[in-house]
Amino acid sequence: MGKTPRVGRRDFLKMGVVGAGATLATGCRSAELGLVPDPGMDLATAAQLAYRRSLRALKRTVPLPDGTEQSQIGSGTLTSDHALLRAARGSRPGRADFDVLVIGSGYGGAVCAARLAARRRPGVRIALLERGREWVPGTFPQHLFSFNPLTPFVRRTAWMSEQHPYNPLGLFGFYDGDVQVVIGNGLGGASLTNCAVVLEPEEDVFRQAAWPGELRAKRALAPYYARAQRMLSPQTTPADRLTPKLRNHLATAARLKTERVWDAEAYQAPLAITFDARTNDQGVRQHGCVQCGDCVTGCNVGAKNSLDMNYLPLAWTGGVLMFTQTDISKIRKVGELYQIDYDLRPDAHRPSRRETGSVTANVVVVAAGTMGSNEILLRSREADGIALSRWLGKGFSGNGNYLGFVDYQFTDPAVRTNTAGAGIARGVPAEPVGAYIEGVIDFRRHRRPLERRVLIEDMAQASTLAGGVALLMLADLSRAVTLLGMGHDRAEGEIHLEGDAPIVRWPDYDRQPSHAELARLMDQYAQAFGGKFSVFGPARNYTAHPLGGCRMGASAASGVVNHRGQVFDAAAGDATRAVHAGLYVADASIVPTAIGNNPLLTIAALAERIADLIVTDPDHAALFEVPPTRHDPPMQSL
Repeated sequence: MGKTPRVGRRDFLKMGVVGAGATLATGCRSAELGLVPDPGMDLATAAQLAYRRSLRALKRTVPLPDGTEQSQIGSGTLTSDHALLRAARGSRPGRADFDVLVIGSGYGGAVCAARLAARRRPGVRIALLERGREWVPGTFPQHLFSFNPLTPFVRRTAWMSEQHPYNPLGLFGFYDGDVQVVIGNGLGGASLTNCAVVLEPEEDVFRQAAWPGELRAKRALAPYYARAQRMLSPQTTPADRLTPKLRNHLATAARLKTERVWDAEAYQAPLAITFDARTNDQGVRQHGCVQCGDCVTGCNVGAKNSLDMNYLPLAWTGGVLMFTQTDISKIRKVGELYQIDYDLRPDAHRPSRRETGSVTANVVVVAAGTMGSNEILLRSREADGIALSRWLGKGFSGNGNYLGFVDYQFTDPAVRTNTAGAGIARGVPAEPVGAYIEGVIDFRRHRRPLERRVLIEDMAQASTLAGGVALLMLADLSRAVTLLGMGHDRAEGEIHLEGDAPIVRWPDYDRQPSHAELARLMDQYAQAFGGKFSVFGPARNYTAHPLGGCRMGASAASGVVNHRGQVFDAAAGDATRAVHAGLYVADASIVPTAIGNNPLLTIAALAERIADLIVTDPDHAALFEVPPTRHDPPMQSL
């Protein structure tokens, strides 16, 4: 592999400046491309204006505590005033404060909120509580100082910014442990900060014994995959806009396949990204992608089809009251109702200021993401003694995530990748970086054992992080690429509460067979054009795809929830199939194994199915109108 060249302190700092400078190599073609209404307006301001105008045009009726429906027009945001949450407590004497309460707004919570709202009967009150703040396009970090460039992957059980080592309202959540977990935090959950890759898993994923019998065949989810696809509207990079990163990724796979080193399929990734300006089916105006590379630190042009662009506006239109900056501490059983205790942080600029409160609900859908849902239920079991399966917290999977780095600095001829994010601080990038991920190399073949069925995707580095990555990897990001691998780990991790915060314990996570396979393939990837492979050191035992801990099972002996998302009541013993009536989990935490590819579409499909089953459950007939057909109700989004 050769020795790493010695770099002096001056050269080290110079490299950081070059890496940071690469993020500013932009042009000013915004007006030329018709992305802004005024030549003097920057892209971020234009995106914010378009989004707020779209939300102001929305209309709905929302139920009041007395059951009457009140007409409303949009205010420019999706969130409701915290005064309404405070006033909800005891607002319906003798009844629950809310009929349905959804905790979380990621691919589980947003989907359930939208679908339940679409079928609610008049007077039925639905609320959604989200720990993070509402991020509007155009307000995400654009500058290097928004993050510490020397520690861009600082790991804490909190949300980081340079100003606040502990910021529960920050954009990212970092969890320490044997596996370092990073999540998105805000209204829209992980969709705000993910790579937006929309892929279905292969059939063999569902044939594993850990999956409940009702989902042992992929066809059980087929209509829900289709429904989620229609909402997320995935596209591939247009043929006339292919970037150096994507071209190199596809060329590497083609060379190794031609040389008979690999038997893999390479293709452009389907992305939940809009490439041409449009008004989507929910009435939200979106600008086209400018290929700035900042997908994972928030899309400031409004091109990403994150949940605040589709499912959440649909939920708002259906009458859902959304309250952000509201962190759930635990759930208690109070008679036949559930009491949800929360910490409210009403001032986004003073996140340390908080107030406590609680509300009650008949139906609770826990969808706070893998780390959040496990945290809430573990604390609820310890504090209030809710009888939950011994499987709670167990069966954690990192989805086989593995990060590699390929450096082409010393190749001849030169290999150009241009993976340093440009951002939009100076307008449309003169040289496109591309979406954060654009290409997939797919090794999922039936003749391979499951642990060797892996994917490799090309990654850019966001403009706020590119300088720090260049420093840490001693690399020129115009001639290097980060690779994201996914595969099938053994889902043997366990989430614990330590110091009242969730942490993953899994000592041998870095020795998964899927990791060894990805390292071998990434080394071959590098050699194809003379590059040098190394593990991406800043995030060695890392995952952005946490799964499990509230896994589905046939009974409490094998899972925390059943295939319908209903939480098992373990009071009667491990073999019980009895459930806590009205308590559901609907997010990534219910997935019992690794998926082997980007999981967002599967999480959304599972949530679509759970929402469908809630609506059609006779026990909830007083809350929802049953659709005329089971799989294709005439919702406004279809």
